[in-house]
Amino acid sequence: MTLPQPVLPLLLWGLCALALSLTTTLLVMPLARHIGAVARPREDRWHQGNVPLLGGIAIVFGTAVPALAAIGRGDPRLLALLGGGALIASVGLWDDLRGMRPQTKLLWQIAAAVLVVALGLRLPLTGNAMIDLPVSLLWILALTNAFNLLDNMDGLAAGIAAIVAGFRLVFLLGDGNLEAATVAAILLGATAGFLVVNRNPARIFMGDTGSMFLGFFVGGMSLAGGYPYARGLVSILLLPILLVLVPLFDTTFVTLTRIFAGRPISVGGRDHTSHRLVALGLSEKRAVDLLYLVALISGTIALVSYRYGLSPAAVLIVLLLLGVAMLAFHLSQVEVHQPAEHVGPPGLALRTMVAALTRRRQVLAVLIDFGLVIAAYQGAYALRFEGDLDSVQDVFRRGLPIVVLAQVGALAFYRTYAGMWRYTSVGDLVRLAKAASVGSALAVMITALAFRFEGFSRAVFVLDWLLLIVFLYGSRVAFRLLSEELRPVMMPQADGSSTTRRTLIYGAGDAGALALRELQLNAELGRRAVAFLDDDPSKHHRSVRGVPVVGALTEIGQILDLHRIDEVIVSSARIPELHLEQLVAACAQRGIPVVRAQLRIERGH
Repeated sequence: MTLPQPVLPLLLWGLCALALSLTTTLLVMPLARHIGAVARPREDRWHQGNVPLLGGIAIVFGTAVPALAAIGRGDPRLLALLGGGALIASVGLWDDLRGMRPQTKLLWQIAAAVLVVALGLRLPLTGNAMIDLPVSLLWILALTNAFNLLDNMDGLAAGIAAIVAGFRLVFLLGDGNLEAATVAAILLGATAGFLVVNRNPARIFMGDTGSMFLGFFVGGMSLAGGYPYARGLVSILLLPILLVLVPLFDTTFVTLTRIFAGRPISVGGRDHTSHRLVALGLSEKRAVDLLYLVALISGTIALVSYRYGLSPAAVLIVLLLLGVAMLAFHLSQVEVHQPAEHVGPPGLALRTMVAALTRRRQVLAVLIDFGLVIAAYQGAYALRFEGDLDSVQDVFRRGLPIVVLAQVGALAFYRTYAGMWRYTSVGDLVRLAKAASVGSALAVMITALAFRFEGFSRAVFVLDWLLLIVFLYGSRVAFRLLSEELRPVMMPQADGSSTTRRTLIYGAGDAGALALRELQLNAELGRRAVAFLDDDPSKHHRSVRGVPVVGALTEIGQILDLHRIDEVIVSSARIPELHLEQLVAACAQRGIPVVRAQLRIERGH
């Protein structure tokens, strides 16, 4: 992929769109307040105060005006996309100002999608119009509604759209399509300009005007650039899907969880991916940034596939999908606030299926390991033959079933699925290494007996063994990190307050670490450890599981005030009684309770 020289004009068009979008946003804010076009707090919405809507007007204006000036009477498909985008934005504006029934809104979305597809925007999947046209329509409609649903937290939809536009710009430059690349640069600039005032805490929302326009336009841009890099049906579908993985994942996840819970899909709620990340302990900014990171990773993998072909990128794609699956599993365990009137009895079949999956998590573990075994084998071939896999496809296909059966069988034999991943220990990692080693040896023996090792590379099996150990370790450690870092916290009450108590732990030894772990993993206790107190100077200015050791008992008054402590937990039974009396006296002056954490083993009756 070689980049064409005239990149400076693209930069200038992008900056022009940024300035126009930002200026229009600042002008629209007081207008929206004046006419009452504001988003007011509701039970099924995330924001707390009245926030102006109509920011989408700035995105549309910042995109359409520079784009029309740049392309003039150029590519009719791009002009059709701008026309369809204007239509869908008008529908969104009417919905923001007057309201519109979902079925009416969908009909207008279909009309706009039909318009642009009829004027030439379509996915060249099969060359058969009876297949390509319906798929193209569904693609545009899916992304239009996916971005509409994604617009649920400050800066999320606009930021993801900017990331997608940036990657699309790179693809179009690589294709040599400067006209479409200019439009992508303009979209990137327009979304960046709006993000200046839409990042947390947002001073304006884009509303349906902006979210539907962005989804429609991003979907259309996927169809406007041509496909000189495509090598088949999978490539044509895969690259656009990777670029918009976050909105598609959020839409699919929310749809399925609402169906499972017996809630209407069309009714809003605080059960989106971003909301669940906040419920797991992330701040709003960190939750949005994490989704930005997922979008950047999936876009980068799409770029690798674009540059080097699908086969070398296959291992990255498998790992990405497994990572997303693990994240979805964690998010599905989170209890989120739902309006009571919108909760109904789910279908019996769906309830049975979910219950079975919940009871049999080993099934998920086996499926993940199945994917990891394939990814390791694919990665070994990619490393050994430096991405040139065409000449060894036949050998790869013959060896894959043997490797999968040998490795999965060895993992099962060593009872690696009997443990719980969130409590992975060093002993579990040793067991995984033994299983991978035995599985690799077994695969080599079967291959030698079945094919006499003709055409097979010994280096591939060594690389496969090493990669599989890394992948197995990584999956377990990542799962444990997700369990510990993305843990449920006490949700804010209706008035915005929280019942979580800021806790100081006295004693930073093993007992203190045990007490801290319980506080971190059990949100129902309603406590958040903010600091340790310990009389051993060697522990000061260090941390236990991310919680700092801030000083000794002699500084107790200053520590209680500085860290706004609500409760003190004494973790060790070996603390001298005199020290406990000093602690209790200092806390009593401030009305702070002192409790003791104990691990007790009692004889059964």
